[in-house]
Amino acid sequence: MNKMSQSVAARVEELLREQLEELGITPSGLQPHDIAKNMRCEVFPDDSMVYIWQETQLLRILPEKDAEGRILRWRMFTRDDTVGTVH
Repeated sequence: MNKMSQSVAARVEELLREQLEELGITPSGLQPHDIAKNMRCEVFPDDSMVYIWQETQLLRILPEKDAEGRILRWRMFTRDDTVGTVH
């Protein structure tokens, strides 16, 4: 998988926090063991990812690639299907 930039990783964290808050969960109040128990990230062969809290899909991340397979940008979809693109 092509490495995600720090700015993209920061945006992923921001979106995950927002999605948890929408579920009524206070991210700053979570202990690491709670996160490890309830959050999972599934990574697929096409480099796409899905973050899931318990059984609720929070964030889907899809790479946009060039002809050589290099990732140009990451497209992010929340539970509400709001799209955000990060370069």
